[in-house]
Amino acid sequence: MPAPRQSGAALLILLLALALGGLTWLLQQPASRSSAFPARDRATDQALAQAKEALLGYGAAYPEYHLKGSPPRAAFVPGHLPCPDTGSPLGHEGTEAGSCGAKGVTVVGHFPWRSLGIPPPRDGSGECLWYAVSGNYKANPKADLLNPDIPGQFQILGPDGSQIIAGAQPGERPVAVLFAPGPPLAGQVRQHQGGECRLDYDPKQFLDVLQGIDNSTPDSSAEGLTRLIAGTPGEFFNDRLVWISPSELFEGRIARRPPLPRPLFDASYPGSGIALTQRLAACLIRFGEHNSWQRLPWAAPLSLNAPAPDTFRNDKLADQALRQEGRPPFSVGRSQQVLQSTLGTLPGCLPADPTHSACRLLRSDNCPELLPAAGYPTPSDGAGYVNSSDGWWDKWKDHLFYLVAPGFAPAALPAVDCDLNPEQCLQVNGQPYAAALIYAGAPLAGQQRHQSSERMDPANYLEGQNATTLQLGGQQLELAGNDQIVCIQGPTAAAPGFKLVSNCGNLNCQAEADKLLARVSGQQNLCRNGPDIAPTCQMARQQLAGCACRGAADAFLAQPCLGSLNPAACQAAILALKGCA
Repeated sequence: MPAPRQSGAALLILLLALALGGLTWLLQQPASRSSAFPARDRATDQALAQAKEALLGYGAAYPEYHLKGSPPRAAFVPGHLPCPDTGSPLGHEGTEAGSCGAKGVTVVGHFPWRSLGIPPPRDGSGECLWYAVSGNYKANPKADLLNPDIPGQFQILGPDGSQIIAGAQPGERPVAVLFAPGPPLAGQVRQHQGGECRLDYDPKQFLDVLQGIDNSTPDSSAEGLTRLIAGTPGEFFNDRLVWISPSELFEGRIARRPPLPRPLFDASYPGSGIALTQRLAACLIRFGEHNSWQRLPWAAPLSLNAPAPDTFRNDKLADQALRQEGRPPFSVGRSQQVLQSTLGTLPGCLPADPTHSACRLLRSDNCPELLPAAGYPTPSDGAGYVNSSDGWWDKWKDHLFYLVAPGFAPAALPAVDCDLNPEQCLQVNGQPYAAALIYAGAPLAGQQRHQSSERMDPANYLEGQNATTLQLGGQQLELAGNDQIVCIQGPTAAAPGFKLVSNCGNLNCQAEADKLLARVSGQQNLCRNGPDIAPTCQMARQQLAGCACRGAADAFLAQPCLGSLNPAACQAAILALKGCA
């Protein structure tokens, strides 16, 4: 059964999407448009536009549509798209399938208008629309990653079957496609078994073949590429197509959606990744606090050899003996083998079975700090309420990297004091730390993350010395590019206990605050760059995450201060930035 639709915020977002976006839609392949039936074409245009806007609204509001836990909470990331209707009974047509196909595999079916809360959109011939969704983006079963670096799985070809209209580059591949099937062609026999949309679920009777390309049959392999054709309507082909690109979904809609509730996520959460990285660091600190030698776990490998679609499945990120740089470990059984400690809340992690679910560090019972970022578990998620694969950690984990210092890696003796033994500690801009987590920002020039092989190379995520250290080993990190670093300060004689340092490597808070103050021009805030915030200002705010004036930076880069610095709250923010030593 499909997940129940939620009312309130989700429906409001969807209605706003319909109202704002419906009139801006443009026909994507004018060469496929017939001029013989202009009224029919206009009706088809309207139906396709309405359906596309409904899908975009659904993807942006997915967390509100699918609350989870008790009490219900927003646990999922935005961006998931509904399954098609692949076989609903009479009276329930247009309902998204509760599950569609195998993980990572693209699926085609009827457009799920009922689940999206709209009447059935029909093309100019009166037929209901069809819809195909990438396996990477469908809501169930979900893929292991979902973020702006994840490509769709379609290419749209022109009438000759060779010209690529959309999806020539992996990052441009559509994530979903809508079809107006038009009237039946020779050889197509469409059943009418009642209901709104015939109850005929055979795509071959509605979608056409041209130049040997069959629009009714998507690629059946995990993460496979499906080629579709947008031909010129005629005697042997009359499909009309529109599609959704990754940028339309993420930049056009998700970036504009209201932020998730503050109790769940920091103000900087989706944009910067700092809050997610801080929560992972808190889990690692908990590990260090619960073993006798105050050691931190080894890293998981950079290269994950599992085949698609399970390459980035959580349980593939297990710690690896002696590995000091790699990815944050989902399970830490091999580290525990060395430490021979119960680690407080992991008593079931036994040396003989280091990958058992009881050895998972990122569990809701072991690490409640991570819970809002990991997806809220339910009893059906497994023994011990192991975190479900729903949340921000799960879908953005390819952006995260982890390093542990030699003096804090698993060993049967106390960890070092970085004040006394700095050579045994990581150096982040010259400051010694026990461990560090790096969150990689959006790809910069020359970086590609669309293929699994590209996601194994830290040079496609990190810049400068950071990429070199992750690739070749070492203990040196720096503030470089758009990398964001959160550090763990180990216990010392002067400061017992672990400490999370979110602005490590940037200890001069005032210097970052001054970058914002330099944008003050009378009562005008020059950080505003049209509808966006200037990248320099965004970076300064991110670097102030661990500073006393962080709240002032957030206020400075939000309304009303982006419009005018005259309000008292904005003047107070400026004053706080001036004293951010």
